[in-house]
Amino acid sequence: MPSASYLSERRKHDRFVVRTLAIAVPNTPSSQVAKIVNISKGGLAVRYLEQKNWLKNAATIDILVNSNFMMNNIPIKNVDDFKVANPVSFSIISERQCCLQFGPLSPEQELLLEEFIAKYGAGTA
Repeated sequence: MPSASYLSERRKHDRFVVRTLAIAVPNTPSSQVAKIVNISKGGLAVRYLEQKNWLKNAATIDILVNSNFMMNNIPIKNVDDFKVANPVSFSIISERQCCLQFGPLSPEQELLLEEFIAKYGAGTA
């Protein structure tokens, strides 16, 4: 896993913790949702229950917050995917984190992303 200093040097945008339940869904025929844990203008990180190939080669995702907010067809690139340490040693549930970089966004998508960060982002990650 890359060091924290290495990652911070690569990031161009501040990353914000997402405190509201917000989900990302890969645009594939059968998809598992993932919880968004942090987001920036350049990308996001999600956590999901461990399974093989969560993205399934999806080139875009949708972002949803209840019925209050939706962003469709956001272009993404998978940057990293790793197993998250479970604080409960006897748990059989395993979680992974997937880090995604946004591709080129339309002006409308950029505005929606700024709105999402303003409404649901809290403090830097």
